[in-house]
Amino acid sequence: MRLEKSSKTPGQASFWPWVAVAVVYALFLLWHEPWLKAPLTAAELDTALRGMESNQQVSKGEKDAIRSFFANDDGKPFYNLNLMLFSDRAVYADGALHLGIVTGADANDAYAKVVLPHLLRRGSYPMFTASKITGLLNENAPGADFFQEVAIVRYRSRRDMLDMILDPNFKAGSPHKFAALAKNVALPTRGGLVLDLGILVPLGLFSIALLASRKRHTSL
Repeated sequence: MRLEKSSKTPGQASFWPWVAVAVVYALFLLWHEPWLKAPLTAAELDTALRGMESNQQVSKGEKDAIRSFFANDDGKPFYNLNLMLFSDRAVYADGALHLGIVTGADANDAYAKVVLPHLLRRGSYPMFTASKITGLLNENAPGADFFQEVAIVRYRSRRDMLDMILDPNFKAGSPHKFAALAKNVALPTRGGLVLDLGILVPLGLFSIALLASRKRHTSL
């Protein structure tokens, strides 16, 4: 029985996996990076935050901090560090009761289900969540050890964060967050060592393409 020789050379056989990886990575970057997001303008910010002034659940100090944060938009990604203390019981501003929600932790679970799709649609995602297993090992400031959980969320840009906050569907779920928390500290950060998807995805794709090209090469 005569075996037909493949007309493809080893170089040709390994070409298409790299093309596929390049296309997938380009699409990933379009989702992940703020290339198409210009910094917020003063006029946009005034319009966007107009309704915040009447929100009684946000203190004046918080309103001033929020406005300052968005007013200094540089168009770059950032990481929002959250330190959270949950309420013993979830209490909604309108007094409504929600099936299956009793504690603040229950309300936070409901909020997480609302916020995650909104984050992903805007090139943003949770990077790290954790519950404390003990108190602070060092505490120089009384009250610093208030929180139960830590969460770090990567936002593609401040514009994306503001767009999410103003989304009517997100607003409908945001009462869960206020009902969940007895205390919350949110701190935008940047820099340092961050092993986010911008590093892990291309490494993973490169590995897949390398394995696929080697497999095709050895099968010829």
